[in-house]
Amino acid sequence: MQTDSIRILNLNIWNYNPPWVTRRERIIDLILDTQPDAVALQEIRYRDWSIDPRHQADQILSGLEGYAAVWAPAHYWPAGSGQNVGELEWEGLAILSPHPIVDHTLLPLSRDPGDPRDSFQRLVLGAQIRTAAGPFWLFDTHFPLSAAARERVVVEALTFVRQSAGETPFLFTGDFNAQPEDPPIQFLHRQPDLQDAWIDRHPEDVGYTFPAWGPERRIDYAFVPQTVSVQSIEIVGQVESRETVSPSDHCGLLVTLKS
Repeated sequence: MQTDSIRILNLNIWNYNPPWVTRRERIIDLILDTQPDAVALQEIRYRDWSIDPRHQADQILSGLEGYAAVWAPAHYWPAGSGQNVGELEWEGLAILSPHPIVDHTLLPLSRDPGDPRDSFQRLVLGAQIRTAAGPFWLFDTHFPLSAAARERVVVEALTFVRQSAGETPFLFTGDFNAQPEDPPIQFLHRQPDLQDAWIDRHPEDVGYTFPAWGPERRIDYAFVPQTVSVQSIEIVGQVESRETVSPSDHCGLLVTLKS
């Protein structure tokens, strides 16, 4: 791999949807095959009644020699709210890297208690990674299901990303739960200092990422400053059919940057 480039893999891992143990191996294989400098994961879960006592990021790390991670729970389910009464479950984000993670930060995004589709706590998780190409910030997020909430939190998230990164190169990625014509993505496209990595390299391609067995929606994105060169961006992890065991229900994005 070039020492002046930075390769990032983004993937929503589809929490514990079955068959998790097989899918976990597919996720590990995808990371080993693509050899990223950093990995942004969404829908990481912990369940204290699971046979495996670790959260899902730690389970993935067990198959990746030399990788470390930062992770953050976003949403906790109240004890007694489901069929596993009194037990703990949370969902959040994780960033993995084979390079030193020298700093990390997070922002809880705001919620509207009156919006039933905004009941799930969301975050932006950032990690500064010291790669062979120099220091780099990776920001990971998973936006709400509510359209109104997405319009609000995209402003919060981008402000946080800019303030945290400063002059350091960054990538802002994740599952935005929005399509290109939706207001949050249009807002990001209007920012003069920001570029959509997929559009930069594939302006005529729709870039669908969901579902993995027949993509028909683009809801996963990678945004970088205009000062960062996008060498390539690929869709990875697609499978032939719903019957094929896939790493996730989302395709991944593999982005190579040169600052």
